[in-house]
Amino acid sequence: MRWEDGSYTVTWRGQAMSLLPKEYGLLRYLHRHAGQTLSREQLLDGVWPMETPTDRTVDDHVYRLRRKLAEWPGIRIETIRGRGYRLIAEESNNDGNPLPRLAAFSEDMRAIAGTYLRYGRGDALLTLSRNKEVLGFEAEPAFTMLLRMMEGRDVRFIVREEAPFAERAFLLLYLYQLLQPLENRAYVERALERRMLPPLWHTELATMAIISMSMDWGAWDQARAKQEELAAEAERNGWEGLIPYAANLGLEYMIRAGRWTELAEAAADAVRKLHQYPYQREKGQYQVLMGIAAYRMDADHGLAQIDRGLELIRQSRFLANLMNAYHTVVSVGSEPELAGLRERYAKEWKQLADDIGLTEIEAQIRTQLRQELGFV
Repeated sequence: MRWEDGSYTVTWRGQAMSLLPKEYGLLRYLHRHAGQTLSREQLLDGVWPMETPTDRTVDDHVYRLRRKLAEWPGIRIETIRGRGYRLIAEESNNDGNPLPRLAAFSEDMRAIAGTYLRYGRGDALLTLSRNKEVLGFEAEPAFTMLLRMMEGRDVRFIVREEAPFAERAFLLLYLYQLLQPLENRAYVERALERRMLPPLWHTELATMAIISMSMDWGAWDQARAKQEELAAEAERNGWEGLIPYAANLGLEYMIRAGRWTELAEAAADAVRKLHQYPYQREKGQYQVLMGIAAYRMDADHGLAQIDRGLELIRQSRFLANLMNAYHTVVSVGSEPELAGLRERYAKEWKQLADDIGLTEIEAQIRTQLRQELGFV
């Protein structure tokens, strides 16, 4: 089960259900003790502490929960006469589904996942992942961690995850760049120098993430060279997902480096790429960047355009892109003409970082990076 405390929503085998607060608390408590018989007194103490409800309160909530859970096969609340209630959640058995064992099927599913990824359909990717038992979709470990990041509910799993440091290093470095970009430079360079990341993540860091990171560090020549290299390679290899992404990075470079006279050409290139590859994330990022540019001449128009871009990214359900967009807006706010942007969006960025637990784990990320990369 997946639990969303803020909205009191529970997801079971890909199906989401919204509950009332106490219904949510009761189901979560029963699930925590699944298979155990719990008396009414135990449930009152566990779900209604410091309150004075009656046994009837428990019965009423169980009755309402049962009606809602009737939609979900495999999960039910049983009455144990004279003793109380217990939750039964049956494990799914996928042995009868032969599709995952077919190489062609697995390849097709990876192609579908790749298409969703390119078109910025994080919602579809999450649905695919949550219904993997029915669809027979098994993601590779690196992709699984990406999906967990995309969910956008809580990033604290990054420091608690039992996976080896090498498998988590990219995400740790990515997140710390958003928190302490200048300090993070030494960690990024050490990780790249020692090739400590798996090949997939090493390539992601060395050829893509490094571009915006270099802008944070003021390493403009490196940022431009890496961006041009990525754009050329994406075109040469027909990497559809990276072509508009690289074009947006070129636009971001012109804005953050203050090369306003070259902005029109970079914007036109980005528009051409988006017409050819209309991916939602990249459309949102383009709107944010052009909103920053417009803010210099018309603050209200610029803010409206930035907000539209942020909403597009938010709808795509790609948390990393949303964080990056906020980071970009707040970073360019250091320029005098754009100073109002930092004040306008810094609070929203902090709220997002707090909501997903990023602020809370800053010290833990630093400690793990320093220890694993040999800085202590």
